[in-house]
Amino acid sequence: MNRSSYAIMAALVFSLGAAPVFAQTAQQYTVQDATSGQSFQVPYTMDAGTISDMSLSHQDTSLIVSVTATSDGNLTLTMPRALIDAKDGANDDQFFVLVDGADTDFTETKTNTDRTVTVTVPQDTSQVEVIGTQVVPEFGALSALVLVIAILSIVLVSAKTRLRFAQV
Repeated sequence: MNRSSYAIMAALVFSLGAAPVFAQTAQQYTVQDATSGQSFQVPYTMDAGTISDMSLSHQDTSLIVSVTATSDGNLTLTMPRALIDAKDGANDDQFFVLVDGADTDFTETKTNTDRTVTVTVPQDTSQVEVIGTQVVPEFGALSALVLVIAILSIVLVSAKTRLRFAQV
C-alpha cells in the first residue's frame, strides 16, 4: 500500500472509531436542557454496560438514562442539584428510581451541590429513571432579573405620571 492509502484508512478509522469518544467524554455525560438551554455535567460509572443518552423530563421531574447493560452491575450517577433534586420544603426528600419502569432500591450520598445515586442494573436493562420533585427551572436568573426590571420600570413611570397630573 502507498502512503495515501494509509492516510485514507487512518482517516476512516479515526472518523468511525474515535469521533464518538470526543463527542461524549468517558465517565461524564453532558445533559442539555432543551427548555432553558443550560448544560449540566453528570459524572457516572457503570461497571457492566454503557450509557447512550441522558435527558430531562420536566413533566415527570425526572432524569431519564438510556443504558445498555451487558451483565448485572451497578450504575452510579452524580447529579447536580441545579439539574434535579428532591425537596420537601427546605429539607431533602427521597428520589424514586425506576429500572425499566420498576421501582428499585438504591443508595444515596448527598452534598450541598450534588446528590449521588447508586442502583443495581440487571442485564438487558434499557432505561433508568431518577424521579425528583424539581428539575432545572424553565426560567433562569436572567428571566427573573428581566421581570424585576420591568416591574420597577412600571412603578417609576406610574410615579412620574401621577406627579405630572398633580401639577396640572
